Amino acid sequence: MKLNLFYFFLPMIEALDIEERALTGAGGGHGERVAYLAYLMAKPLHFPKAELMDFVELALLHDCGAVENLRNLRDAQVQGREYTETLSDGRVIQGANIHAILGERLVRQLPFHGNVKDVLLMHHECADGSGPLGLREDAINFKSQLIFLPDRMDIWYDLPHLKQEDFLPMMETMASRAGHEFSQRVVDLMKRTIHWEDLRRMQEEGPKSLLKQYLPNDETEYSREQIHALTGFFEYIVDNKSSFTKDHSEGIAEKAETMGNFYQWNPEKTERFLLAAALHDYGKLTVETDILEKPGKLAPAEFEEIKSHVKWTYAFLNEIPGFEDIRDWAAYHHEKLDGSGYCFGLKGDALCFESRLLACIDIYQALTEKRPYKDGFSHQKAIAIMQEMADNGKLDGRIIHDLDRVFGPDGSHA
Repeated sequence: MKLNLFYFFLPMIEALDIEERALTGAGGGHGERVAYLAYLMAKPLHFPKAELMDFVELALLHDCGAVENLRNLRDAQVQGREYTETLSDGRVIQGANIHAILGERLVRQLPFHGNVKDVLLMHHECADGSGPLGLREDAINFKSQLIFLPDRMDIWYDLPHLKQEDFLPMMETMASRAGHEFSQRVVDLMKRTIHWEDLRRMQEEGPKSLLKQYLPNDETEYSREQIHALTGFFEYIVDNKSSFTKDHSEGIAEKAETMGNFYQWNPEKTERFLLAAALHDYGKLTVETDILEKPGKLAPAEFEEIKSHVKWTYAFLNEIPGFEDIRDWAAYHHEKLDGSGYCFGLKGDALCFESRLLACIDIYQALTEKRPYKDGFSHQKAIAIMQEMADNGKLDGRIIHDLDRVFGPDGSHA
């Protein structure tokens, strides 16, 4: 399957930015702004094209560990303990700083062109050794510093609304941090490459638009194993939003691939359906965790927020070129054949087979998986509930029959 990873990651980072705000206080669009500024700083270094793309994608994803970090912090708070991570050398890292470690683990599975080891791990290290890992300038990956400086600039200053008269004082303050947060080399590079005109254009046109102008839209062929790595990355992020739905997306993706094989779809279609399954709940990153984890009945306004996640999923996937089918399969998974689903009001023939299938897989997974507030139903009980829904005109009975064949005790799935 062919993909441009940059164009794939670019809209997905918006949801991560929304979640990250609770950890860092960064405003919306933080990942895009950091990637844009990091690109400007890296451009005169003349990285080969593939290496430059890897670097900009890392800058976009630099806080991808924030979702898991926040969930672990919440769990530790509930349990009345500190959240720490002990490294192999015995060093203990605490709290929000752990997100760099978690992000490093996540991106190592992604199909980058070259070696990206330690870039995210070190992106909060300070030149004077005062960062979470205690590394000094000569031990820090320089690409990490190329991300850290724009990250701090965007955290410390309101870049989308920065005025021209405040630009030089900001640059002087950033430069004064040479030898402390930043190496002299990265500060000198900042002075050469970041100008008021760059920030003005970013404010007027948006960092996403500028990155699309500057970076190539070349596609790369990815293997089934690499597609699995991509889906695993996003499944892990979504499922770590809430302990109530941990492993939900992964379970759905596994079943989606199994059903694609059952229907003897060609590899390309199965991979596209796998992506839709992995990303179907991506919009839940925009929903408050307290609502996702509310054990009792939701208030009407809370239910409306829950329902909005499919519109967000649609919006994110709608920005990726060539993802129209994946967008629809993923975003329509709460629609019902009788029109009683949400949020698009589709019914009957307006719902293609793949959308109907993903809707059924989603319900089957939700019914059979264990959650903190309930045990999962047996296969037989889940199928009986879904069959009743089919009898009432909500689900496709043929698909339920196939799920029973494949996932039942005597089915072909083993």
